[in-house]
Amino acid sequence: MSPIWPGMTDWLPCPAAGNITVPNRYLIKVLSMEAKKYLFEIPDDPNHAANKVINWIAPDSDVLEVGCASGIQTRVLKTSKGCRVTGLEINPAAAEDAKVFCEDMIVGSIEQLDLAQRLGEKKFDFIMFIDVLEHLTDPCAALRKVAPFLKNGGQLIASIPNIAHAAVCWELAHGRFDYQQYGLLDNTHIRFFTKKTIIKLFEEAGYRILAWDKVTKTPEETEFNINCTSSGDREFLAWIKRHNPEADTYQFIVKTQLAEPGQPATGYQRFEEQEAIRQLEITVEELKQQNLKLESQLKWLEDHRFGPLSGILNQILPKI
Repeated sequence: MSPIWPGMTDWLPCPAAGNITVPNRYLIKVLSMEAKKYLFEIPDDPNHAANKVINWIAPDSDVLEVGCASGIQTRVLKTSKGCRVTGLEINPAAAEDAKVFCEDMIVGSIEQLDLAQRLGEKKFDFIMFIDVLEHLTDPCAALRKVAPFLKNGGQLIASIPNIAHAAVCWELAHGRFDYQQYGLLDNTHIRFFTKKTIIKLFEEAGYRILAWDKVTKTPEETEFNINCTSSGDREFLAWIKRHNPEADTYQFIVKTQLAEPGQPATGYQRFEEQEAIRQLEITVEELKQQNLKLESQLKWLEDHRFGPLSGILNQILPKI
């Protein structure tokens, strides 16, 4: 291919530019702009995913941070927790920023890299996938790929957006599924998860979930800025929340560990059973409410069944 910029012969495919082929120096510029999308300071907010994840990381640990971006969390792990972090980042510009906080930096895709060749015998206390799995074509394969690099008793921690959030349900009900620059419908997300499918994903990858946490946001607090202006809107949103206990869950955070060989994967089955029980409980509660309403209507009818006649009867009976 002949370069359209004189003297430029180093051409590379650029996913961030829509998979067109661009000269190397322009690629770096585009990737630098893309990296800024995930550049933020961790707020002093206990309801923030980064804080929840970091709280689960023990001090003085060996950590593999998959998708470390520009190193916002990496810096905290190194400076506040004294951890030794190996970063893995697909974006060269972001990796350049993050590597100052890393013992080692691996630039490339978790789905394409030969980790055994790159990491050798290295093992980690923690492996982090913070808002990464939804960007992968095969997240299950990626989870299996890193499993050999966990120490005995090591943990894999992940945060994953919840596609079943009430705000997304609201958008779908109004005929919309519009991608955003960030958030639940980030325009780089290619996989979507609910709590149920998260359980299934980790069990299929050979992990068991030790603990759950969540970031919560009401629909009004999300990037969709939902505003219920009518009683019908409010009733619909209430119906969603009544039938979906995770309707305000913006992100799920899971702490996992490799399952023991031969250990049955019961989490998904247990979730199915609990979900069936919960749906039955909802049905029972709805029937109770309907019964109360019918009883109230019946009482009204009993109290008023002679209403139109009572006045006439009162006039006639004294004369008899």
